[in-house]
Amino acid sequence: MRARQRFLGVSPDRRPRINEDLTLPEQLQFASGARHQLRQQLCAPGRMRGGLLFGSMKEGEGVLEILLASPPGFPWWYADAEKSVLTVDERYVLGWSDCVAAVHSGQVDWRGNWIAYPDSLLPDVRDDLTWLHLGASQGLFDDFHVLVVVGWEHGRLAGRAYSIDAGDATTLECNLRRIS
Repeated sequence: MRARQRFLGVSPDRRPRINEDLTLPEQLQFASGARHQLRQQLCAPGRMRGGLLFGSMKEGEGVLEILLASPPGFPWWYADAEKSVLTVDERYVLGWSDCVAAVHSGQVDWRGNWIAYPDSLLPDVRDDLTWLHLGASQGLFDDFHVLVVVGWEHGRLAGRAYSIDAGDATTLECNLRRIS
């Protein structure tokens, strides 16, 4: 589990596969529960907020399925919530990760973070990239772990997703619509 590696220094259960076997995310799809949680967050404007994304890759398809989006942690955990929207309380992350692993038999893990702006609207893309590079410098985002910026666009839930590879931002297809 990523949280145990990051916060406790625990080695992964499995050896990493060779690079040729790894499929990088190209597209994100959101389960109804994750979409519902993000919509709820957008209905509570007023401050910058963010949380965790839990999901798994569809083997060989380049699709990262996001099953769960956590609510933000409590604002008083952080010295300055506006500047530390990507700062995560390790107890919160470990608790969520342990629960998700137990329910999903270790098949679902912390795969990224989401953020939303105080007005609940999508910002300029340049703002997204500032957060992406800040998070990458903290080890949060890479080619396998994503940033999703969510907001209302024309009255609908919308988002943009990014990963980062060798310092360069990669835009991913972000599907927040209901999939039939």
